[in-house]
Amino acid sequence: MQLKTYQLGLRAVANVTPYAKRISDEEITFLYMSTPSKIKDAVSDEMWVYAVSQYRMDPNPSKEMPLDQQLLSYVFRKRDGRPAFDWGIKEDLAERMAASHQFHDQPSIQPSRLPELAPSSGGVLSRAFDV
Repeated sequence: MQLKTYQLGLRAVANVTPYAKRISDEEITFLYMSTPSKIKDAVSDEMWVYAVSQYRMDPNPSKEMPLDQQLLSYVFRKRDGRPAFDWGIKEDLAERMAASHQFHDQPSIQPSRLPELAPSSGGVLSRAFDV
């Protein structure tokens, strides 16, 4: 992601968000410089634009996170409501970006992805309800 795209996206979001504090170009540049290179390398300009559009469509954007973190949460997998950079980019990000005209909420675990548990036998409560 290039600095210019980062600046434009962050400034645009700050300008259209009623509760957001306005930030200067110097502050945005500093935020960009303090973002780890690994994150800037992983996020393309197109991904950043997608994140901005998702933020604008989000019916309930977080008011607890800084704007840059909120935007990155639309691109990276989330843990505890925050972007989990160590978990990487969302697996289905390409599909989400292909349908960027609609809002994509955090995905739920699909039934096919749920781990199968072996049936329990002889557990602690196995005879508790015998009549």
